[in-house]
Amino acid sequence: MLLIKNGRVVDPKSGLDTQADVLVDGKKVVKIAENIEAGDAQVIDATGLVVAPGLVDIHVHFREPGQTHKEDIHTGALAAAAGGFTTVVMMANTNPTISDKETLEEVLTSAAKENIHVKSVATITKNFDGENLTDFKGLLEAGAVGFSDDGIPLTNAGIVKKAMELAKENNTFISLHEEDPDLNGILGFNENIAKKEFHICGATGVAEYSMIARDVMIAYDTQAHVHIQHLSKAESVKVVEFAQKLGAQVTAEVAPQHFSKTEDLLLSKGANAKMNPPLRLESDRQAVIEGLKSGVITVIATDHAPHHADEKNVDDVTKAPSGMTGLETSLSLGLTYLVEAGHLSLTELLKVMTSNPSDLYGFDAGYLAENGPADLVIFADKEKRQVTADFKSKAANSPFVGEELTGSVKYTICDGEIVYQA
Repeated sequence: MLLIKNGRVVDPKSGLDTQADVLVDGKKVVKIAENIEAGDAQVIDATGLVVAPGLVDIHVHFREPGQTHKEDIHTGALAAAAGGFTTVVMMANTNPTISDKETLEEVLTSAAKENIHVKSVATITKNFDGENLTDFKGLLEAGAVGFSDDGIPLTNAGIVKKAMELAKENNTFISLHEEDPDLNGILGFNENIAKKEFHICGATGVAEYSMIARDVMIAYDTQAHVHIQHLSKAESVKVVEFAQKLGAQVTAEVAPQHFSKTEDLLLSKGANAKMNPPLRLESDRQAVIEGLKSGVITVIATDHAPHHADEKNVDDVTKAPSGMTGLETSLSLGLTYLVEAGHLSLTELLKVMTSNPSDLYGFDAGYLAENGPADLVIFADKEKRQVTADFKSKAANSPFVGEELTGSVKYTICDGEIVYQA
């Protein structure tokens, strides 16, 4: 048994926010009360700390199989636990891609060895070919939780429509990476800074929001659920809101980097600030924050994208791969740029990092209640910390290294076991 004493217990699902003790027995929370005595329990003193549901990240890249020099499922799970996450959903852009039952089963066998819940989507199209749909039914039966060709946009509108219809038939949804390659230049650089500082044609806003417009209207027509990944433009938020008001089943996520920073970070952090979609303008940063506040965007997801230092440290930054390691800074970025900045309450932040992403997939996760799962994070919500490159992840490609952020994870508990302790 594990007894967590005197913490600020916050459960965004029920609205609970009170000082209390939490008793864990096995894989369940068995009691939440003002003062619990349990003589034989291991005690964690949570005085001055927040006790919340384990965080849920529905967008991570753990690079297994095929790219394990960047990350693997084990190091990814360690990074997740260090960031306060107890449930994560892996993307399928591995090598080979997770397009068939054999590869999926191999990945899930590896995932089952970890001490947090590691789940996986499968690809929408076979080997990311953009044309031939995978066996949705068979892959769901084999353990896939959803479908995404994340990393490569689906350019064929007819295939998108067929994928939505197939997803609806199978009571699931597809998640879409929205950047039209026909409207884009070099990825990872917002069009403004690309032209001004790098003298190249960069990633345009219209490449993102025009593709979102296409796909949310196909979702409206099919009445299928579609999830828009890592939107970054003010217009994208407006397009999603428009579709939602029409009655389309559209949900959306934002990555912490897009509500925290703008394109200028490329000048000081170089390749570590290069990502798809790119960091945008201050007006876009404010717009995605407004999207979170209004409920148009219901999920924060990291798009954790580790790369080896040698891949990022190239002379020509345009040749560096896009993406940043994100699991170990996500909570702190939310606390710093959303809560401390006065945009969201602590409960509102936790909702978009726990119950909302969990509910999207129907997981038994993301809430803290008696008889609920013993997946928790305990953190200091006002403590300052300096981000260092000493990550649990294999990779340290974060533009936040060296920055002082608010919030520090002290314990992560999954299935009643302490899986991370600071």
